[in-house]
Amino acid sequence: MRRNFEKLFREELHQRRQKKRKRIVWIIGALLLIGIIFKGVAYFLHQSNPNFRISYLDWSSIILLLSIVALICIFGLIFYLIKNKPSRKNYESLLLKLQIPILRHIGSIKYKYLLGYTLLLIAIIYQANPPLFTNPINNIIVNIIYKPKAPVLNSPWPWKNNATIHPIIANMPSEVETSIKSVAKYVVSKEPNPYLRVKALHDYVVSRTSYDLEVLKTGTRPAQDAETVFFSHKAVCEGYANLFKALGRAMGIDVAYVEGTIRRDLVPKELISQYLRVLNSDYDWTLHAWNAVKIYDNWQLVDTTWDDGDSSYSADYFLPPAKVMIMSHFPHQEVWQLLDHPKSKNNFEENPILTPQFFIEDLTLISPNKYQTTVRKTASIKIQSPQGYNKDILAAFTKIKEDKPSFWKLPEASKVSQDKLQKCESKRNLSGETQIFCQFPKPGNYQVIVVSRGQKVDFIGQLKFHAV
Repeated sequence: MRRNFEKLFREELHQRRQKKRKRIVWIIGALLLIGIIFKGVAYFLHQSNPNFRISYLDWSSIILLLSIVALICIFGLIFYLIKNKPSRKNYESLLLKLQIPILRHIGSIKYKYLLGYTLLLIAIIYQANPPLFTNPINNIIVNIIYKPKAPVLNSPWPWKNNATIHPIIANMPSEVETSIKSVAKYVVSKEPNPYLRVKALHDYVVSRTSYDLEVLKTGTRPAQDAETVFFSHKAVCEGYANLFKALGRAMGIDVAYVEGTIRRDLVPKELISQYLRVLNSDYDWTLHAWNAVKIYDNWQLVDTTWDDGDSSYSADYFLPPAKVMIMSHFPHQEVWQLLDHPKSKNNFEENPILTPQFFIEDLTLISPNKYQTTVRKTASIKIQSPQGYNKDILAAFTKIKEDKPSFWKLPEASKVSQDKLQKCESKRNLSGETQIFCQFPKPGNYQVIVVSRGQKVDFIGQLKFHAV
């Protein structure tokens, strides 16, 4: 009896070990399958969008991939059940095999402890990365309210036939400017064309508002609501966007307020007081706000703040193509990129900085394809111009000075030195390709500014090179 019991015990122990090994094999196989599917989907996405990289996966991409994996598993299970038609007993056995061992142990944990552990895990993840929760929620809200999509129609940008302030705004009687509603009503009554009506709105905000530089000097931010900005005529980006939104809605136009960031190297650090940067060392100076506006059922982008950059009129950031706006503006909500293939934050920062003027002149950057490139003493830039192009493309470089940190001086990792700009060599061939060579005198980091010169000089691009 004892021997039989010992034999049965060993057989039972052997069977359990075999089951355990099978489960381990199942888990490893499932993980390998998920990895293969993940790689396959990533390859497919890369083929449809060459800018896509595995390292650039954002939250929405991960959700997409996990959803695809879950659907494949569900369809695989349904196909198995249809083909084999297992009995109820075999069906329960199949479900038991598919269970991961740890899931069975979770069932023995009391619900209050399980809930507590879950909430603690969520709190830790939220503390480490709040956008992981806020961005998907905000994306859902934006999609429900605005339903933004990549525009199908092209706007009249660039505004070559309307390259000045709208006559309605230039000649607006002073008695009209008593309220936001009064201005909106006046513009609607005078301008029937939807595009020119929104242009009048853009021109009003740009011409009647000045950037409040005192905010950058003192850190004191006055109220930025639309009413305050309308009467004070001063604002930062938030106020510009709020006033544009309020005027647009008073005109019966769909307008959205868009929050995001700009390129790090486009932050006007020279305008921000040094003590303010020291006191707010953890503040993200790339934060920015702009607008989206719906015309003919197509969403377009507008940045009145950046069009108010100098004394001359500008509409460079009024309804530009989405591919132009993404060169410098990265919205927190991915849908406001208005691109068929949205960019990741890493891809956004790695792209060369090209201005709207670059696209207005119909130029193409052949190389380099990244903002910062490592070279051996000499940098090479190739730009293709269209047929009949009658401007010269030139470039100059300056060394980026690395500041040593001190108590009295705020360190800046990429401050351009005040040394004189050094000209790069520029050659243009018969096919319209301009090749630029920048000969760096010694190793270090350099910034290259690219311009086009005709009747006037226009800034068209900016690149960085690390010379070794």
